Amino acid sequence: MLEGEYEFLDDGGTTRAGAGSLIYVPRGNLHAHKDVGTTIGRLLVSQTPGGLNERFFEELGEEAWDKTKPPAPEGPPDVEKVGATAVEYGIEIPPPPEGQSDKRA
Repeated sequence: MLEGEYEFLDDGGTTRAGAGSLIYVPRGNLHAHKDVGTTIGRLLVSQTPGGLNERFFEELGEEAWDKTKPPAPEGPPDVEKVGATAVEYGIEIPPPPEGQSDKRA
């Protein structure tokens, strides 16, 4: 983790982590992360073996024209586009557990 504070869900367990932390998720584990800090967080994500999932992120991502400052999202993600793109790459994105929201309080 580069900046901020995140909560990670990995195969049913939850871990809270801050800058400098390393989270390992074994291949095939259902996992998610949520920025729970008071400021916008930044992650550096790496996966092995590489390939298919990188193209998923490239398709949904936005190029940083100013390499000193990453682009800030202009609003919430297009959930339908993310879901449809995930299906194309064989990625499962289940809904949040009942009673939980993906929005900050």
